[in-house]
Amino acid sequence: MAKRSIVIEPKPAYGRINPNKLGRILHLPYNAAGQMSSQANALKKIGINASFCDFYGSAYQYPTDIPSPIKNIPKMKREKAMLKFAQHCVSKFDIFHFHFGQTFTGYAYSDLPLLRSKGKKMVMNYWGTQIRRLSIAKQKNPFAIVKQTNENLIVSRLKTLSKYVDSAIVADHELLEYIDGYFKKIYLIKASVNQNVHPAYPNVHVKRPLVVHAPTHRGVKGTEFVLEAVHNLKKSFSFDFQLIEGMTNKEALRYYQQADVVIDQLRLGTYGTLAIENMFLGKPVVTYIRDDLQSKYPADLPIVSANPKTIETVLSNLIQNPKLRYRIGVKSRKFAEKYHLPEGIARQLITVYRDL
Repeated sequence: MAKRSIVIEPKPAYGRINPNKLGRILHLPYNAAGQMSSQANALKKIGINASFCDFYGSAYQYPTDIPSPIKNIPKMKREKAMLKFAQHCVSKFDIFHFHFGQTFTGYAYSDLPLLRSKGKKMVMNYWGTQIRRLSIAKQKNPFAIVKQTNENLIVSRLKTLSKYVDSAIVADHELLEYIDGYFKKIYLIKASVNQNVHPAYPNVHVKRPLVVHAPTHRGVKGTEFVLEAVHNLKKSFSFDFQLIEGMTNKEALRYYQQADVVIDQLRLGTYGTLAIENMFLGKPVVTYIRDDLQSKYPADLPIVSANPKTIETVLSNLIQNPKLRYRIGVKSRKFAEKYHLPEGIARQLITVYRDL
């Protein structure tokens, strides 16, 4: 698009914050990778009047706050229930923080005229799938893959939403490329993770290191290349491998704590919440970071970058070097604490809300 958005990396809001002046905030309707609940709960902890409502629930059993207005309601009747819920919330909240490209009425956006007519402040938080377009991604990433292949649908939704919502939030520069020009302002705010866990750094004396891979979507994560690399390396090295699928967060966490290497994804060119969770645990994390985006991240990013062509070499090096795994693990924990703690993210959000 010809017109560019104003891109802002908001500074955290410190000092005295008046919750009443800021207003009542509602996060909804999709708790992508637990981000919605992480943000809302972090805001609550620093005294902000924030709530969240997950319409759809999750196989990962993330916490809920306000009960879903569409639970047990047939799909054909859901939009009416969603709109009714919007009407109910208009008088109770001042700021609506939407997630995953959806509003009260999902992708229908039939609630937005009401919210605008009432002068409500709104911001959309995008998390990936709902905006990532292959035609753009392929320009800089030969390994790119997307879940949503209908680009006309993505663009149509962006155009409709941005008529009513002036501001959006994305976690990094990779996602920025897909929405630049649609919104007046785009804020860069990293993902946060509620991880009250002690680090479990890789043991330098372990005889058989444990490599873990957790694909939420095998194609997107590049699981076939991971499995091929593991198959080939097992011919030469002694190590264990665990694929994490169909588990609750609690079940998966047990494997992450024992892991010596965690492989996230090999195709997207950026890192997400799984990588952050394991950096908090003090693990070396393997994820593909696009070469052109390396400079956009902090210089102390400890991610070990690998793509489908290099994963076998990268993994081989980590399997053979226990001291390297430990050093990277220590750096991972420090990085996560520095950039991804929920309180810091919440204070950046306060700056955004004040700016709406």
